[in-house]
Amino acid sequence: MTSKKQLLFAYGLAIHLLLVGIICYAAFPVKAPDEPIRIMYQTNAGKVLFDHHTHTAASGYGASCFDCHHHPGDEDESSLIACGECHQAPSEDGSMPESCLDCHDEEEIEGSEVPARADAFHQQCIECHEQFEKGPQAGSENCSACHVL
Repeated sequence: MTSKKQLLFAYGLAIHLLLVGIICYAAFPVKAPDEPIRIMYQTNAGKVLFDHHTHTAASGYGASCFDCHHHPGDEDESSLIACGECHQAPSEDGSMPESCLDCHDEEEIEGSEVPARADAFHQQCIECHEQFEKGPQAGSENCSACHVL
C-alpha cells in the first residue's frame, strides 16, 4: 500500500505540473492566422468546404488574394472584404444594400446588377476550375463534386 507521504507527494506534484501547464499555455498563445484556413459555406444544395491553402499555394492553384477577393481600384489587402458584403440581394424597393454605398456612389452603381453570392461563387469557381482543368466543369450536373449533401 502507498504511504500517506507518497500520496501527498504525488498530489503536490500533480498540482505543480497543472500550474506549470496553465502558465505555459497563457504565456505562449498560438497566433491566429491572418485569414481563415478553411471555410464551410452552408448552402441549400449542401455544404461546400473551401480551403485557402489549396487555392493559394503554388502546388495548388497559385491564386492571389485579388483573384477571388476583387474590389475595384484597390490593390491593398486591407480593402479585401467578404463576398457576402457585396453579393446580396437588393432591397425590396430595388435599391442597392447600404454596404455597397460604403464604397460606391449611388449613381456609380445605378442599374448595375450584382449577382447573388451563390451565383457569383458558381461563376467564379467554375471558371477557375475549368482553367486549371480540375473539379466541376461548366454546365456540370455533378453538384456533389463541391457540395457535400
